[in-house]
Amino acid sequence: MPKPGLLPKQLLDVLKNREIFPIGALAYYGPDDQTCTRIIACVIIAPDAIPRFQHWQGDEVCADPLAATEIGRFFKLNGVQDVIMTEGMIGCPHDEGYDYPEGEVCPLCPFWRS
Repeated sequence: MPKPGLLPKQLLDVLKNREIFPIGALAYYGPDDQTCTRIIACVIIAPDAIPRFQHWQGDEVCADPLAATEIGRFFKLNGVQDVIMTEGMIGCPHDEGYDYPEGEVCPLCPFWRS
């Protein structure tokens, strides 16, 4: 998971050529590349601004209509003009330094160990 205030590389690459802001971004995380257990939505108001983050988690979060409604509301309240997203899961849903020690790999998600 990215550190607070930082976007994953996959989303930073997409932002390079964007001219219209604010932009919404969605990233999907899970214990493997097929199971979504956490969605992180962020609003980027300018290329150099610190993104605003919210997250939703749960075993069925990607199919949860309440999560979808709340994500839409978060984007609408922040004036999002466009949305970018990752293709599939991009990493472990656990937070380094909170769920497991900083600098170590997540013991709960062996799939993501490299």
